[in-house]
Amino acid sequence: MMAKVHLPEWHNTIGYPQLGRGAEYRGYVVQVQGSDDGHPEKWFAYAFDHNDRLTYWIGDGATEAAARAHLERLLEHGWVCEIFVSDEAGHCKDQAMTVRSTWDRPRTNRVRMLLCEEHRNVLPEWDRMTIRQHIRTYRSLMQDESIIGARL
Repeated sequence: MMAKVHLPEWHNTIGYPQLGRGAEYRGYVVQVQGSDDGHPEKWFAYAFDHNDRLTYWIGDGATEAAARAHLERLLEHGWVCEIFVSDEAGHCKDQAMTVRSTWDRPRTNRVRMLLCEEHRNVLPEWDRMTIRQHIRTYRSLMQDESIIGARL
């Protein structure tokens, strides 16, 4: 687990809430209005990678606070392994390094999972890439998207 880091302040200087300014900038959340065809409004969270200078989608929520939580959690903890360890321990809490996926299969069978160093060889028949490669390719990555059950 990463050491707790200082979270930059939230600002609303460009029309939507953004976490940090300048070198501290880490991303933003934006509201998408609901439509007449029954889609509710949502808040989407986007993280900014200073190394690649890419902004990518990391989750959404029904409220601004829920979307902000995605960004704050990512900054504080980074990506966490999604392997389910046991009923007592819940999901692995180690730092994720690898993304395993079935993106080469038909859309209805596509799954992806974040794995730590210890669990990197789980699901050997699935494609493997680094988290950075996944973000560069798909421009999004959500924590816990495919796992079953809440983290303990």
